[in-house]
Amino acid sequence: MTDIHPAWRTPWRNMRWAFVAIWMLFLGYPLGAVIGSDHSAPVKAIGYALVGAFALVYLLASVYVLSGRTGPDRRGVPVFGVLALLTIGLLPIIGEGAFGTAPFLMVVAAFTFPYGWAATTICGVVVCALAIPAIAGWEQDLGLVVVLVAVGFTMLGFRTIAMRENERERAEERRRELDAELAVVAERERVARDVHDILGHSLTVITIKTELAGRLIDLDPQRAKAEMSEVNQLARDALAEVRSTVGQLRTPDLPSAIAGAESALLAAGITADLPGRNIHTPNGSLFAWVLREAVTNVVRHSGASRCVVVIDDTSITVRDNGSGMGASGFGNGLRGLTERVESAGGTLSVTSDADGTAVTAVTAVRT
Repeated sequence: MTDIHPAWRTPWRNMRWAFVAIWMLFLGYPLGAVIGSDHSAPVKAIGYALVGAFALVYLLASVYVLSGRTGPDRRGVPVFGVLALLTIGLLPIIGEGAFGTAPFLMVVAAFTFPYGWAATTICGVVVCALAIPAIAGWEQDLGLVVVLVAVGFTMLGFRTIAMRENERERAEERRRELDAELAVVAERERVARDVHDILGHSLTVITIKTELAGRLIDLDPQRAKAEMSEVNQLARDALAEVRSTVGQLRTPDLPSAIAGAESALLAAGITADLPGRNIHTPNGSLFAWVLREAVTNVVRHSGASRCVVVIDDTSITVRDNGSGMGASGFGNGLRGLTERVESAGGTLSVTSDADGTAVTAVTAVRT
């Protein structure tokens, strides 16, 4: 059976749509009006079909358009148009009972139209609820009009609150991004200072000692030799300190990690099934860390003859056909990798049995 496309499947998993769709219970009013009408069975069947179609369109709109919406969405215009046409189709069948669908029209307008258009549309729906029964000579239900006014302006109030909350969240997100950028700048400045201090001090001492050794080479060769030995040690220490300092900022890139994994696996006699090195993913740096740690474990512990790596925009899986982890469980490497993936908003899972081990990291795409 053909699988459902992820773009259609994912919104249904987010149950926020249920809080919008639950109001479909109030479609019982126009449905009851159809049931209680004096029309023939074929006309009633048309009424049932219109109410059912209205429910289906609103349900789909709840999932794909209204759920989590707090601002203008062009998709709301055709949704509103279809629902309005279905309501108009119900008018000849159940008369003023068709306005039982009006609150749903108001919800769509309030949460998907620009604010001014939403207010205008809601007022227009209320006016229609007053004017159409008067023109058609139907009994005027002022209670329904009051309910529509209350619902309409309540929806606009919710829209206003949601817009303010969204603005607050965006401001908070901008603040966090700025704090992160400032932290990066501060860290770079710290590293620059460290490198400067290390090299400045070390090179100054090395310069002095080499000059001293040059003057002593004829006068006291043994002392000159000792000075040069100290110069050699100073240079080694400075190099180690520079590597340690710079290493704190280094992050692996995915193409290099793939090349390194291939080299390590082939050197260990393990067949490597890897993606091409020209692969691009928004999570390349994170996946490079996962690949390095997982392949290191494969080489050291798995006893595998084959390793397969699969990478896409949101996940990486490293699978081997080795003997499994047994009772060893997570070591420091996998624990640290789990923390790294979780700090990036993802999850790391490790499955292991007698047929091998699979390490999978899944994270959201960052744009």
